[in-house]
Amino acid sequence: MTDLQIGKGPFRNIAAYIIGILLVIILIAPPIYMISISFKTGRDVFSMPPKFIFTPSLENYKEIFSSRGFLDTVFNTVVISLISTLLTEVIGAMASYSIAKFRTGGRPVLYSVLIMRVLPSVVLGLPLFIMFSKLHILDTIGGLTLAYIGFLLPNTVWLMIPFFQGVSKSIEEAARIDGCSNLRTFMSISLPLCRSGIIVTTVYNITGAWNHFYYALTLAPTKTRVLSVEASQYVGEYAVQWGTVAAISAVLIIPPAVLIFFIQKQLISGLSLGGVKG
Repeated sequence: MTDLQIGKGPFRNIAAYIIGILLVIILIAPPIYMISISFKTGRDVFSMPPKFIFTPSLENYKEIFSSRGFLDTVFNTVVISLISTLLTEVIGAMASYSIAKFRTGGRPVLYSVLIMRVLPSVVLGLPLFIMFSKLHILDTIGGLTLAYIGFLLPNTVWLMIPFFQGVSKSIEEAARIDGCSNLRTFMSISLPLCRSGIIVTTVYNITGAWNHFYYALTLAPTKTRVLSVEASQYVGEYAVQWGTVAAISAVLIIPPAVLIFFIQKQLISGLSLGGVKG
């Protein structure tokens, strides 16, 4: 099948450009519309037909930032996301290196890790709630961080394995001949060579922890509330405060979007390298 090519230069493939533009519009239209709602007053939010040209208002942002405990909620979200991402990266990198280079546990361990990721969070929510309650870590930063690590770790291991498999054995053998232990070889040789994989999994983990809802709602709904749960508090039985929900959602999506924007080249490179089998 031949491509639809018309003319020369940037117009060689008209169909590809049209499809690409349509996909971009489909992907960015919902978050842009949501952010626009966060700058609308209550009257503008419910106006029919919807207003696309309006006078921006910071009313919703003033409401959420002046509400009691909101800054504590932001703090909880940031701390839990960073700690869970850091610990998941450390544990996941060591586990995936061990599986990739030493076949630790064989296929049973490898697929057991995958099964834990395939299981939906709803299935694990009740057992974790009972366990955390007995351990007295329910509704704490430590407890929610532990739950997030369990949620993020399986994907981290599976994503990192191809990167460590791509590290040449001859390089590691040369390091061992020079007197490096397995740990030193991992820290000084393999880990730096898998920088792209670390970037990919770090972005995946920090966005996953930042946005996760079910564990946060089940295991930390009050004292250790995070932003995703905070947004749900404005959804009532008879009414939804759409402007406030949109403002909290904007606070949720902007930091990951900015992070991905600045490291997009490394992220694309890492995803490409992770798919190469050597």
